[in-house]
Amino acid sequence: MVDGDGVHEVKKGRVREVMQVQPRVSVLMPVYNGEKYLREAVDSILAQTLTDFEFIIIDDGSADGSADIVKSYDDPRIHFIRNSSNLGLVATLNKGIDVASGEYLARMDQDDVSLPERLAKQLAFMESAPDVAASGTWARDIDNTGKIIGRRPHVPVGEHMLDDLWRPSPLIHPSAMIRVAHLGELRYDPKVLYAEDFDLWLSLSKKYKLDNLAEYLLLYRVHDESMSKMNSNGQARSAYETLCRQTGLEISYEGFVELVNPSLKLDPIRRARLTRRLAKALRRPYRRYFNDDFEYAQLWIRSECDRMKSRLLQSLYYVYRQIKISRGQ
Repeated sequence: MVDGDGVHEVKKGRVREVMQVQPRVSVLMPVYNGEKYLREAVDSILAQTLTDFEFIIIDDGSADGSADIVKSYDDPRIHFIRNSSNLGLVATLNKGIDVASGEYLARMDQDDVSLPERLAKQLAFMESAPDVAASGTWARDIDNTGKIIGRRPHVPVGEHMLDDLWRPSPLIHPSAMIRVAHLGELRYDPKVLYAEDFDLWLSLSKKYKLDNLAEYLLLYRVHDESMSKMNSNGQARSAYETLCRQTGLEISYEGFVELVNPSLKLDPIRRARLTRRLAKALRRPYRRYFNDDFEYAQLWIRSECDRMKSRLLQSLYYVYRQIKISRGQ
């Protein structure tokens, strides 16, 4: 192991030579103050049924015991790198891409869990679809104890990918596997904060296909210290700016938020206009989105009727009370 930009591998703290055999998959996991869930994340990768991989773990200047946890492993597949200072997530990811030697690059986060067959099934999926540049998987949400509490929403598959590509993010980042040959010189954009993965997927989609494997192969940790929790507002704004820049879409940020997370506050006529604008920017026929707009309109009308009934009942009750008061009752 060396600090800074040098690249060596760790085996119980001893430097050893880089493996000469090129692995099929390079698993890339940045780490920053991740000791709480790190061992579980590392164990889940080392327990994969696919064994032909290198595991690149980059510590980005952690101040906790993350480095000691990684160094406690005696597995030749682990390639441990320590940044001499905190470079940030995007720079660390790009550094990992540059040192990776595998044909495929698989992402992993320090607080998530990859199920045992994730890499094997994703590799088989990518091998069967040579025109796909990157793929993800479905994921279940877990809490800080590892209990399953739900599933990740908005993960399109197959022909629906092009329709839902605009939703941040069409691929769950820590479930992603990227074909390195298709990636080429493309890297995560350091100017895009909190939505670097969304920006990369949109860039790749201009030349290649993206897809998802319709299987739950990742457990996605939801907790108060996660990047997505702490930067949720910044993520939404960054995703909006990225989508507009990448596609030429022209809608307000408020309209974008309503399309992503509908709350029945948006007039259905205005929503349909926004959706038509979105379809045009994505070069997709509006009919692909019509059913969603129609269902939204039905819910909106039902909600408005309920509100009108509530207001009417309140008004009638008010009149009734005034009559009783006027009669001295």
